[in-house]
Amino acid sequence: MDPFYTITGPRPDLAALEVNPPESYIGSKIIPAVFVSDKTGTLCYHAKVSDVSAQTNRSSLAAPTGTAITNSSTTFTCAEIIKRGEIAPDEAKSMGGIEKADKVGAKFAKRSVMNAVETLVAAATTGQTASVAFDAAKFLGQTQTALDAIRGYYGKTKLVGATITLKRVVQAILNDSSASKVFSRLISGTSPVVAASGLNFQAWMQALALYIGVDEVLAGDSAIWNAGDNANKIAIGAYDDGSEELVHKYEPVFARQFVYLPDGGTPWFVESIGDRNVKSNKYDAAVWQNIVTLNSSAQYVIGSVPS
Repeated sequence: MDPFYTITGPRPDLAALEVNPPESYIGSKIIPAVFVSDKTGTLCYHAKVSDVSAQTNRSSLAAPTGTAITNSSTTFTCAEIIKRGEIAPDEAKSMGGIEKADKVGAKFAKRSVMNAVETLVAAATTGQTASVAFDAAKFLGQTQTALDAIRGYYGKTKLVGATITLKRVVQAILNDSSASKVFSRLISGTSPVVAASGLNFQAWMQALALYIGVDEVLAGDSAIWNAGDNANKIAIGAYDDGSEELVHKYEPVFARQFVYLPDGGTPWFVESIGDRNVKSNKYDAAVWQNIVTLNSSAQYVIGSVPS
C-alpha cells in the first residue's frame, strides 16, 4: 500500500466514523428518520381530524350521527445528497500518513452532507412563513396561541431556533420591563453561587421552556438555522422523536424524513478513490433522503426576532 495514496473502493470503516456529537444536530429530534429499502414509494399517514360537536337530544332508537375518519396518502422520492473531499498525496504525508488523511477526508465529506440534511430540516420548520411577529411584551400570549394551535398533534411540545436567535429572544425578554420581572426569577438564585449557575446558556434554555410551557427547547447551529428564510425565526411545534416506528399511521405527526438504505444496513455510502492520474485522494460521502411534511399545522412559526 502506497503510504500517500488511499485504496479505491467502498469504505464502511469510514462510513462508521463519528463526525460530530449527536447533540450538534437537532434535525432528528424534529423530523425523525424512516429507513426505506426503495428510493420511491407511497406512504399512508394519519391526518388530524378536527373535533366536532357531540350529538345531543338523539331520538330514541335513532342511530347516532357518525363522522368518517380516514387516513391520507402521499409519495416520497429519496434524492442523493453527496460531497467529495480531496487531499493531495503530499498533504496526506503532512497529516501523518494516509490512514489519518482518510479520516480527515471522510469526516469532511460526511459533515458536509449532514449539514445539508440539517438545512433541509430547518427549511421545513423555521424556514416556513411566520404567523406573527415576535413581541417580547406579548411573548407569553403569542406562545400560548401557538400551543393552542398545535393541540391534538402527536409529539412533545418544543421550541426550535438558531442558538443566536434564542439568545436574542432571552435578551429581548430581559430588556422588557414587565416580562423581565418574571423571567429573571427563573435564572437567578438566592446566593451568588446559585445565581452564577443561571448565567450559562443551558440554564437560559431551561428557563425559557419553563417560562412558555414547552417540554424542550432545541438550539440549532446558527450557520444553518439563522440563514436565508430561517433568519430571525423560531418555531413551536409538536415534534415526535420517532421512537414508535409506525406512529404516523394512527397519530397526526408533523413530518417524516425518508432515508434510503442502499445496502440494507446503513444509509451512508462512503468510498475512497486513489486517483494517480490527477494525483489526488478523493473521499465521497452520500445519502439518499426526502423530507415530507404530513401535518403542516403541527407547528407555529414566530418571526421578526430582533437581530
